[in-house]
Order: sequence, then structure tokens, then C-alpha cells
Amino acid sequence: MKFILIPEEMRKADSTAIEDYKIPSPILMENAARSSAIYIEQILEKKGMDAPKIAIFCGSGNNGGDGFALARHLFNKFDIKVFWIGDESKMSSETRANFEIAKAIGIPMEKIESTEQLEKININHDVLIDAMIGVGGSENIRGIAFDILKKIKELKALKIAIDSPTGLNTLTGFANPYCFEADYTINMYTYKLGLLINEGINRSGEILVAGLGAPNFIVEQIAKTFAYSEEDIKRIIPARKRISSKFDYGRVLIIAGSERYPGAAALASNASIKSGAGLTILASTAFHPAVLPEVIRFPLPSNSDGSISFKSFEVLQSELERADSIAIGPGLSDNPETQSLVKKIIEQYKNTKRIVVDADALRAIEPGQLLTKNIVITPHCGELSRIIGIPRQEIEKNAFFVAKEWAEKLNCIIHLKHVPSITTDGVYSYLTLNGNPGMATGGSGDVLTGIIATMLARGIEPLQSASISAFIHSLAGDRYACKYGMETLTASSLIDTLSEIL
Repeated sequence: MKFILIPEEMRKADSTAIEDYKIPSPILMENAARSSAIYIEQILEKKGMDAPKIAIFCGSGNNGGDGFALARHLFNKFDIKVFWIGDESKMSSETRANFEIAKAIGIPMEKIESTEQLEKININHDVLIDAMIGVGGSENIRGIAFDILKKIKELKALKIAIDSPTGLNTLTGFANPYCFEADYTINMYTYKLGLLINEGINRSGEILVAGLGAPNFIVEQIAKTFAYSEEDIKRIIPARKRISSKFDYGRVLIIAGSERYPGAAALASNASIKSGAGLTILASTAFHPAVLPEVIRFPLPSNSDGSISFKSFEVLQSELERADSIAIGPGLSDNPETQSLVKKIIEQYKNTKRIVVDADALRAIEPGQLLTKNIVITPHCGELSRIIGIPRQEIEKNAFFVAKEWAEKLNCIIHLKHVPSITTDGVYSYLTLNGNPGMATGGSGDVLTGIIATMLARGIEPLQSASISAFIHSLAGDRYACKYGMETLTASSLIDTLSEIL
């Protein structure tokens, strides 16, 4: 499990380590520098850089202190030059100590105080390390730090950021146009949200996490945002018992499809049975020939356009009552009768059944509606815009925070299909950091709906069901793309690849 903090939580983690667990801040800084140095040596070895010239840019805050200490750790092995900015009188005691040590042991250091001075400096180094502004920084950078960023932006060098690239907002992921564009970012202690969302994704490079010698449980107790690792799949999905039957692994009812869109229903139901459901029942007016023979077909009355009739409610009641989870939406159409059916099912079963609402069924969700935490809705930004009345562009810029806010307002689980996708109940959130652009293809979301429905039916609580399903879905996409490339990735190939993941 990856634990992700916002700046406020990171400050709390630091203060908890220092005040509650008596770990002095100089020790935290020293451990940050030592861990960073180990990573940097590994990176240079991997890149085949035997004797690189390294420039470290330091500020006068604690991020700069990490940089001064890092310079000391690298000094014996590499050609190091430190460029620093800021006010020596405002340095914290630990930053000042590392600054003085660096000077005393003879590390070449130059303070940059003006643009004129900067213009005369020849930065011809192989590696540029950014330790100017850490987690407290934002995209609104100015002064000499901004001038340095402009000067080094186009330089062809290996670029490594310490904790955060200068010019990146570590809360929102918004970046200055001249933000330090790292090949690697070494996060201190744990992952920072802003590096994983919006422009942070493209400015942070590969993210490595440096240990500070403080217990992991500090972060684990504070974090409210997470991302999965592969070992979490086995931990979360219940193991199959040797003595068991299909009824022990969940009965999934999928209400989906129409004469015009039978494929969406087939993808959702096939994904459900292939991700481990004991029984998957597809209730629809039309059945695509690709529906797997293991999926039970349940024909429904249709409207004149081939969509599911409102009369289907009575026909469906026995299946609705027996279902462990209900998936509703893929390929339904926007027929008013069908939408009325969706609303009735949601309203009647929101307290007693676990329901995933996707695609056309999302049209039945309204901004003032009060749902329950049994319900998972899976909109993309355009569909969420239609539900809550906020422009799509605004949602895309603030996806993480909008999803959290509206999960709380609607009282449900929202899985927002974005990059990264966000799964949240309004308090706790999961980011899906895997996946690739090849998954931007018709039917991919229908596959996800089927997987979520199965995890709900298996008894996994809704927030984890939706988030672990998104992770499995993304791993399948990455596994396929690794073997065959992204261009040929289809929703059906995602289903086929589930067997390799699970």
C-alpha cells in the first residue's frame, strides 16, 4: 500500500515524529540526505554515469538543508558544486548546521543573488539536483528561484528533485511553466499528492521514497489517501475455501444493454464472471453472441426502441432480492422509461443492496439526491459534470477535490474516471496510478463495472471494491500493453488479461 499525504498532513507527520516520538529534526534531515544519496548513486550507476559533474541548487529552507547535507554525502565520490539562494539569517538550525559543514569541508559553493550574476554562470553539469523549495512550494514562484528555473529548463542533463520539483504545487499538482522537470523525484517519507495529479504527473518523473528513520505507522495513522501495490490484491480479495460452492462467491445481477447496445452488457457480464463471481446473471432485452456461456441470460420486456421497459421491474424483483450485488447502466440508452426503472431500483434497494451505477444509468442521479455508501457511481468528468452542474473543465482541473466533495454530498462512493482515477467516499480516497492511454477505448468502463460488481458481491466493502477493481483493471491494461502495445488494446483483451492478474 502506498500512503499519500497533502502538505498539511506531511507537516503533521514531521511534528509527530519530532514531538511525540522524540526524533530530533537534524536526524530526520540527515536520514533524508543519506537515503537520497543512496538513490542517486543507484540512478547514476543505472545510467552508466561514472564521473558526472553534479550541481545542487539549494534554498535556505529545510529543503535546502536536505540539499546541503546531500552534497556532503556525495562529495567524496563526485564532482559537486552547490548553488544556493535565500537568506542565511532565516535558516533553521539544522539547515544552518549543514550549510556550515558543507562550507567547512570545502564543497564548492556559490550564492546566486541576482539575475546578472546568474547570466554569467556556466551550468555545464551532467546532473542537476533541485533542493530549492520543498513541499511548501507552489506554482506561483518568482525572484531568483524563478530565474534559475528559466535558465536550466532547456539544459540537457539528468534532473533529480529532492522531495518536490520547485515550481510545483504539492497540493493541487498545478505547475509553473518553468517548473523543474525532474527525471526522478525523491520523496521524503512518503508520496505527496501534488506529484501524482494534474501537471505533477509530467513534472515529477519516477518517484522514489526515502526513509527518514521514523516509524511507518506515523504516516499510516495520518494518511487518508492511498494507492495499491500488487500484494494488496491477495490481501483484500477473500481466499477461496476448499469446501465451497458457487453460492459462496457472490451472485451478481447486471441490468444492462439494449437492442442497439448489446455489446456493453456482454463486456460487463463477461468481466464479472471472469473476475471471480460465483454466478453472473445478465438481465437485458438483447444478448450479444459474445456473452460467455457461463453467464445466465435473463430476458426482459422491451420498449419500442429495444431498451428495457419499466415493466421489467416486476419481472426483476425476485432476481433483485436474491442478488448480492447489482450493476446497472452499460448500454441501457437514455429512454425515459428505462431511466424511470433505474431510479426505482436505486431508490428501493439503496439501503439493502450493493449497487454499481455506470454509463447511461448515471443519468438517473441528481445533484440533490441522497444515496448511501452501498452505492458506487463511476462517472467520467463529463458525466459527473452533468450530474453536479459544474463545467467539465473545472472538474478536470480539480478532479481529486471535486470527487471528494461530491462523494460526501451525494453520500456514496464515487469512482471518477480521470488520470489518475480517483475512488473516494468523501473522507478516504484511492488513486489508480497504473493504466495507460491504450485503455481509452470503447467498452473499457463496462469491463470495470463488471469487476466492481463481482468485488461487491464477494463481500468486500464498497470503497475497497471499487478501488481494488480499478487497480486490477489498470494492471490488466498495463500487462496487455507491455506484451502487445497500446494500439490494439480492446475492452475484450482486458477481460482476457484478467486471468494473468488474478
